[in-house]
Amino acid sequence: MKLNKLYKCDYDIDIDNISDDSRKIKKNGLFIAVKGLSVNGNKYIDKAIENGAVAVVTDEDIKCSVPVIKVNNSNCAYNEILNNYYDDVLNKIKIIAVTGTDGKTTVTEIIYQLMNYYTKTGYIGTNGIRTTDWSCDNHFTTPLPKDLFRVLDEFVKHKVSYVAMEASSERLGTGKLDGVSFCASIFTNLTRDNLNVHKDMNDYAKAKAKCFKATVKDGPCIVFKDDKYSDVFINSANGVLYTYGYNSDSDIYPSNIVVSKKKLEFDIHGILGDKHIETGLSGEFNVLNLMAVLLLFNHFSYDIDDVIEKIKLLKPIAARQLFVECGQPFDVIVDYAHTANAIKNLVTYVKTFNKNRVIVVVGAAGARDIGRRVETADYCVNNVDYSIFTLDDPWSEDPTYLLDSMVQNVKDYKNYELEQNRDMAIKKALDMANPGDAVLILGKGLENYLKMKDKDIFRKNDYEFAKDYLNKKYNKIEV
Repeated sequence: MKLNKLYKCDYDIDIDNISDDSRKIKKNGLFIAVKGLSVNGNKYIDKAIENGAVAVVTDEDIKCSVPVIKVNNSNCAYNEILNNYYDDVLNKIKIIAVTGTDGKTTVTEIIYQLMNYYTKTGYIGTNGIRTTDWSCDNHFTTPLPKDLFRVLDEFVKHKVSYVAMEASSERLGTGKLDGVSFCASIFTNLTRDNLNVHKDMNDYAKAKAKCFKATVKDGPCIVFKDDKYSDVFINSANGVLYTYGYNSDSDIYPSNIVVSKKKLEFDIHGILGDKHIETGLSGEFNVLNLMAVLLLFNHFSYDIDDVIEKIKLLKPIAARQLFVECGQPFDVIVDYAHTANAIKNLVTYVKTFNKNRVIVVVGAAGARDIGRRVETADYCVNNVDYSIFTLDDPWSEDPTYLLDSMVQNVKDYKNYELEQNRDMAIKKALDMANPGDAVLILGKGLENYLKMKDKDIFRKNDYEFAKDYLNKKYNKIEV
């Protein structure tokens, strides 16, 4: 494709490939020099040219041996170029952005399931990339631009109308989604996370709120009003503002909440009228998740009574409240919960039906905000009966230091232990469980790897490992 067709300029140059990674540039390539968290692409222009770049896009004053297109925002220009390369894909598909610390995977999954009853819909997020007849792996919560546009193009080829996408603060905050507009945006909540990327919680909130600014004028901007940082999102809303929460000053609010092991019932009130909701997705946190989704469907003029009927049919969310049932006399749940708030929500849910001990296996990712791991350990030792702190994804951190820093505030507590080997930590928890207890295996969900400094260590995911171990122990099945 000609460069002047990809971006408004005077250069009639053939472009065969586009990348912001100089190592991936090939002959007749277009190199986009963007600034990341730790890398400035402008430092690699010569390498890109050496590899075959015939033009460079940058927001700095650069002189080199190939044509340079100076832009105000390299990220925005990159997305515009990718959109043109994929034949204006952004105007052929509508993207619903879901952002927040906890709940965004569940909300995105619920939208995906429900909307597919009405129109073909895609999903992008922690649980992969898929539509009803196509899927591919996803290595990040929100893909990088080149992968995102490739996926959107594939969705268009598969006749997808809407995409429900988790919008991470890292992609939003670093400008990777600049120039991408959304037909709707939803904010779930904000708790401590990703402060290795953002300087403080206000910066974290402002990063996530960028998707509200990028929502089209007639699109819904849906905000959890009870959250401490809700005003950041309310003030950023470019579209039609809706709020949900526990109080009657929200547009929609609940009452008569009844939580049982595998069922949730509640009433809603407000702008949708008085309605009764029933679902197999239990836990009080799903009251909020479902209210956000109902506001979305109402704005898009779907029959709310019909949507409520289909909420009864929702399938379990992958790696959320995933029960391992192998005949053992205690509950075992695998869940992706990895922040103190998410763990609190899950423990609160478990305690509605389980009155015995709660045993938690949880880790903390390396190369991340230390405060988050400390909050996790603090919550666990003060609110559950026993905790085994283990590895999540250590990345570049020394495992011993990682776990020691996790428990720095709770050294004197006796109701926890440190176990670097994740499989051994799960075994210990399952072996110490008594009849009627609950074992929560948290953080990794269905991920079958641990990310180390220089490689991935592959293993059975937590669910498969626990299932095989319990089958061997209680059903004498060789695995």
